[in-house]
Amino acid sequence: MDTSLLEFIDQVDSTNTYLTGQIASGRDLPQLHTVVCRQQTAGRGMRGNTWTSRPGDSLTFSILLRSDMLQGKQQFAVSELAAWAVMRTFASYMTDDQKQQLRVKWPNDIFYGDRKLAGILIEHSLTGTRVDYSVIGIGMNINDEAFPPELPSAILRMITGRSLEPMEVLIRLHSELSQLLPDFLLGRYQDVHRHYMKYLYRRDGFFLFTDIQGQFRAQIKDVTPEGRLVLQREDGWERAYAFKEVRFDAE
Repeated sequence: MDTSLLEFIDQVDSTNTYLTGQIASGRDLPQLHTVVCRQQTAGRGMRGNTWTSRPGDSLTFSILLRSDMLQGKQQFAVSELAAWAVMRTFASYMTDDQKQQLRVKWPNDIFYGDRKLAGILIEHSLTGTRVDYSVIGIGMNINDEAFPPELPSAILRMITGRSLEPMEVLIRLHSELSQLLPDFLLGRYQDVHRHYMKYLYRRDGFFLFTDIQGQFRAQIKDVTPEGRLVLQREDGWERAYAFKEVRFDAE
């Protein structure tokens, strides 16, 4: 990995906010420029959630991705790319049986069984209908066990039985992204979508969900290029949901 792509910050409110601000200020940053923070004071997740981690025990960072071909209506491909790269990274430390527990929970949380192992937040900048660049914010649970009880989380160290150097994991992730990126930049999004759907949490069977009308049982049919979750109820009725419009319920 080219270490010149790494920028280290001891403390910042959010690496996504920091990196977006650097781009807006006119700073010329290369592809896959990565801001790594020892401690985020206001790390952000989907739906306004926060990301919790103890300094030095986990990874909190943001990666810049530029693409000349990506259209706004295809923007969810970046989420699928990031999720697949993170899953491949985690899988490289696991046994075959452990790998079977890895899933991506829509839209882009990485789960081990029913516990969250990583969170991803993607923010895009569009010029017209084209995505000018994307900022990929990632938080990965490496060694940190100090999570509040209301946040059931998986820890890579507890899964593998060994403590891992967070920077080693980040370098491995960069390697995975670098392998996937050439096809992605050519507009070949089908492969990452196929893997995303294959490892989607609760992909097979009917499960409980809740929307504005109440609770219902449905199965996941697809995820659209815009990132909408397509659910089919037991009576055959289908609907596509945006990120905040539906919730997974415990079984």
